[in-house]
Amino acid sequence: LQVLNLTLGMLSIIIAHTTFCIGFVAIIVRARLQGMDESIFEAARDLGATPWQTFHQITLPLIRPAVIAGALMSFTLSIDDFVITFFTKGAGEPILPIQIYTMIKVAVTPEVNAISTLLMLLTLTLIIIATRFDSSVLKGESK
Repeated sequence: LQVLNLTLGMLSIIIAHTTFCIGFVAIIVRARLQGMDESIFEAARDLGATPWQTFHQITLPLIRPAVIAGALMSFTLSIDDFVITFFTKGAGEPILPIQIYTMIKVAVTPEVNAISTLLMLLTLTLIIIATRFDSSVLKGESK
């Protein structure tokens, strides 16, 4: 914190969670990249595509399911990781995991149940969207 002249707050939380989650996303995307056929990229170069065109029109659509899976995993890990948030939040930052933790110290209230239900519905909705998007990519319907 002293080297970057950074104070505890929302920026420090974002940096900490990004640092923590980037490894999980990298592993998922790397596994997807290793399974790709190199001849697709050679064909794009032979047809005169620039590196940016090759990435945007070939690579990105092929790795999009892995990027979405990594984003969902990062979201889940960030919501779940209380310790990182607690030590990087600073004073007075209203962060959801900390708020839930303070609410359940005494008893599980209806508010905690409502927040848990909303988080579960949000996660299920994101999973359904990702599954439908992934199946449309596999069928060749997405462009």
